[in-house]
Amino acid sequence: MVKLKTLSLIFYSLFILISCSGTQNKIEFVPVNRKDKKSISSFDGDLHRDIYVYRERILIKNPPTDLEELKKVMIDYRNKKGVPLDKLDTDEYSMNFYRYTDDTSYFLNHISYDTWDGQTKYLGSQRQDFLGFVFSERCPSDSTHWRTDLLWYIPNKEKLE
Repeated sequence: MVKLKTLSLIFYSLFILISCSGTQNKIEFVPVNRKDKKSISSFDGDLHRDIYVYRERILIKNPPTDLEELKKVMIDYRNKKGVPLDKLDTDEYSMNFYRYTDDTSYFLNHISYDTWDGQTKYLGSQRQDFLGFVFSERCPSDSTHWRTDLLWYIPNKEKLE
């Protein structure tokens, strides 16, 4: 009887352990839903022409530790969940990816906040959690075509682990 209880306890412990370990590596994307996704910018240097930018921000839970795999999942997510380029009435489209942390998850329900030293904190200032972005812009010679690039910022591998 004691052996049966001990075996049952071991079996249930292993079952729970295996169940928990399987969900640990699941990559999850959490969009930061903001009302002001479309904005005006003039960073191309032409002060007489406004540029309209559509920007989405995405938090990633459990991002891949391999840089090539990270690039792949960012592009795949952009292709599956992003706004189709032919539906946009903007000049540029950017999908920015950040690691899901306590600091970045704050912005799921808040736009920004002031710090104790008077500075405003916003998601873009979370440089330590920024993973990269997929960026598309209209071709200057033909506005019906788009050019897409993948850019990332990972100063060291520890950031991914």
